[in-house]
Amino acid sequence: MNPGIKFKNPATAFMLFLVLFFFGISELVGAVIHFSGIPNDVFNSLWFLILMQVVRLILPLAIWLAITNDSFKRHMPAQPMDTLNCVYVFFFTLLIIPGMMFISGITSQFVDNDVAELLSGFASAGHPWWLMMLAIAVTPGIVEEVVFRGYIQSASSGKIAKIAVLNGFLFGIMHFNLHQFAYTFILGVVFAYILYFTRNIWAAIFSHFIINGSQVSFMYWVMRSYEYGEEIADISLAQAMYNSLADTDPDMAQRMYDLFYGINEELFAVAIIGVIAIGTTIGAVFLFRMFIAHNLKRNAEFDTKNITQEPEINEFPSMEIEENKLPLHAKIDWCLVSVVGIYITITLILPRMV
Repeated sequence: MNPGIKFKNPATAFMLFLVLFFFGISELVGAVIHFSGIPNDVFNSLWFLILMQVVRLILPLAIWLAITNDSFKRHMPAQPMDTLNCVYVFFFTLLIIPGMMFISGITSQFVDNDVAELLSGFASAGHPWWLMMLAIAVTPGIVEEVVFRGYIQSASSGKIAKIAVLNGFLFGIMHFNLHQFAYTFILGVVFAYILYFTRNIWAAIFSHFIINGSQVSFMYWVMRSYEYGEEIADISLAQAMYNSLADTDPDMAQRMYDLFYGINEELFAVAIIGVIAIGTTIGAVFLFRMFIAHNLKRNAEFDTKNITQEPEINEFPSMEIEENKLPLHAKIDWCLVSVVGIYITITLILPRMV
C-alpha cells in the first residue's frame, strides 16, 4: 500500500479538516439556498437534515481516509457483542439521562437552548415520530460515532483516560453550541469508554441512539400533549397543585397554591431533575463497574484465543517523535489550537459582533 499523507497527531489534524469542511459546506449550502429559488421547506425538512449530517461528517471522513491512504474498516472495532453487554449499555444509558438533563437545565439558565427549540419546532410541525427518530437519533448515532469513536478515537494515542477526555472535548466542540458543550463533552467521554471496553462501535452507537431517541420521544410527547390539551399546558404549577387537591382537601390546596405561587417553574423542574439525577448517577456508576468487570474478563478470553494468530502488520506506523527532543513550538498541537480558536470565534466572539 502506498503511504498517504502522515500527521503527527492524526486525530486533531482530522478534526481541523472536519471543522473547515463543515463550515465550507455550510457556506456552500447557504449560497445555494439564497440563489437557487428552491422553497425553504425543502431545506427545513428532516430529510435534508439527514443528508447534511452525512455530507458534513461521512464525506470528509472518506476524503481524509483517501488523503492519508487509510482504511475505514481498521478504525471500526467489531469484536462480537454479547447479550449481557447490550443489557448493561441499555440500562446504564437510561440511568445517565437524568444527569444529562440536569446539566442541560443548568446551562439553559445562561445560554439559549437551541436544541430544545429545534426539537419542539420539528415536533410541532407535525413530522411523524419515526422520521424524527431517523433524523435525530438513528443518523447522528451512526455518523457521529463512526467519526468520533471510530476514526478519531482509534487515531488518538495514549491511555484511555487521556483519549476519552480528548474525544469528549472534540465531540463537544463539534456541536458549536455553548449550551450543548458541557453534556456532549461528558457523553463523548462515556461513549469512548463504552467503545474501549466492548471493542465494538455498535455499542457506542446503541448508547448514542438511546440518548437522542429518548429526547426526541419526550419532546414529541410534550408537543402532542400540548396540541390536545392546550388549556392544561397553560396552567401554572401553583394552579395545577391547587386543582389536584381542591376536591379532597381545600385547605391543603390553598396552602400548596400559596407555596408554589410565583416560583420559577423552570428552576424548580431543574431542581427535581437534579435530585433524581443523584440517585440514577449512583446507580449508573455501580452498573458501569459491573460492565467493566464483565468486559475485562471477556476481552481477556478473546485475547487468549487470538494470541496464537499472527500479529497484524502495522501498515500505518506512528509518526510520533520524542517530545523531549522538540523545541517548545513543535510540542504544541497547532491543529487543536486552531480548532479551539475557531470554536471560540464562532460561539463567543461573532455572536457579540452581530
